[in-house]
Amino acid sequence: MMALVIAAVMILAMGVTVFAQTEGEAAEGKGSITIENAAKGETYSVVKIFGATITGDATATTDATGIAYTGTIPDALEDYFEYDTVGNIIEKTDVEESALVSAVQAYAKTIDAAASATSDGSTLTFQGLDYGYYAVISTQGATVTVDSLRPNATVYDKNTKDITVEKTVGKTSYSIGDTVTYTATFDTVNFYGSGATAKQVIKYTITDTLPEFLSGVAIDSITITKKDGSTTDTTITGKSFTNGSFDIDWADEVAGSDPKEYTSKYDNGAKIIVTYHGTLTSVTNINTADTNTVKIQPTVVKPDGTTEQPWDDNWQDDAEIKTYGAALKKTDGTNALAGAEFTITGLTVTDGDAAGEYIVVSYDPDSKEESDTLVTNSDGKLYIVGLASDTELSVTETKAPDGYNKLTQSITLTPQVMTEAIYTESGTIYYDAKGNVVSEESSSSSSETVVKNLTDLDENAVAVINNKGTELPSTGGIGTTIFYIVGGVLVVAAVIFLALRKRSSSKAK
Repeated sequence: MMALVIAAVMILAMGVTVFAQTEGEAAEGKGSITIENAAKGETYSVVKIFGATITGDATATTDATGIAYTGTIPDALEDYFEYDTVGNIIEKTDVEESALVSAVQAYAKTIDAAASATSDGSTLTFQGLDYGYYAVISTQGATVTVDSLRPNATVYDKNTKDITVEKTVGKTSYSIGDTVTYTATFDTVNFYGSGATAKQVIKYTITDTLPEFLSGVAIDSITITKKDGSTTDTTITGKSFTNGSFDIDWADEVAGSDPKEYTSKYDNGAKIIVTYHGTLTSVTNINTADTNTVKIQPTVVKPDGTTEQPWDDNWQDDAEIKTYGAALKKTDGTNALAGAEFTITGLTVTDGDAAGEYIVVSYDPDSKEESDTLVTNSDGKLYIVGLASDTELSVTETKAPDGYNKLTQSITLTPQVMTEAIYTESGTIYYDAKGNVVSEESSSSSSETVVKNLTDLDENAVAVINNKGTELPSTGGIGTTIFYIVGGVLVVAAVIFLALRKRSSSKAK
């Protein structure tokens, strides 16, 4: 039996077309490679790596197929192939398949192809090929498969037909005033749809919701690279989210064509990577996600030359960030103390809607500047809203309520990060939102998102206790030391006075 060894593109499966596109002429003693589900507009090349002869001798190769691969092993493939005892080429037995695939793929791109063709979206067949070890390469990459028994091999191209979006954010938690950086990665196609009826993409429109909690949104970079990242990035400049979106031209119009025809500017399966940033200026709810959505939409050409914009709900993705609140509670150990005054290092705030509530404008952990004075409300509460979860605030009491001593040292205040799961299950025990057992027989669990507000912070507020009494200067100041000195001098003086008086009395007798 005659044999053909081929390499095939394996990406994502789609439907097989019933049309056909043939390259080359069939001939006796020649083989063929057929590519089913070929992507419209994709260029395919068949590259001959080694020759092959059909010996009919089952001992000619180690796998007893009666096929011998001939030629010279190039330096780039010496780690993956070797010569057998009769000088034929065989794969080394200890080679990992994935490593061999990568090596053959890379080498095939450095030599001339036996044949190349751009697919019209129908089944593509290369005819009149000499028997051999081949690689089938497209701009989307290649992996190696082996069919050692058929002179006419069929390859199924699992080409990407879906546009995908992935959006990420630098951190999951921010303070108001921080810069929030997003990265959106889009997998693209040059033709939207399947087979010969696929429509060419001539433009992509990228849109962001630009929610109110962000200001000053600006694009840092836009790059376009091949799907496998093997080519140098193409940088797109001069784009901005004007009215929330911008366009990237994806094809050039062919001059004089009627109906209009286009030539794709970028490789099929290319990735668009957009990084952009904005300033967090507000929060929707404490401890609840603020969501930012990005989407991509193609503009495609219909057969009559007009355009349309299809839409799929999968062509968008969200990124979530959260901000938190911190609370302290001023008491004398029993009763709330209103009117206590504090400053916080590195913090700039503005007044909130409620008494004792302060909204972060910015926070710089490296700053030594103190905030404006913050005052506890009638319930002895102080709230700071708009902090990242890992924030540590240095709080100094500058004035205690009348009749109480103020703190002599700063304290550390951190946000109260509250759970969103209000029901959890552990074994057969069922808990409510506060952790109380409500059932010991439940076999299910559920959860829901809880919107948090200022009162939700109260349970975990940091208690700051002031004591009554006369406020004395702290140790190390002029304070108590001078009293000790004066007192000591008076004691010594009294002893001397008593001694002198006694002595004087004795002389008088």
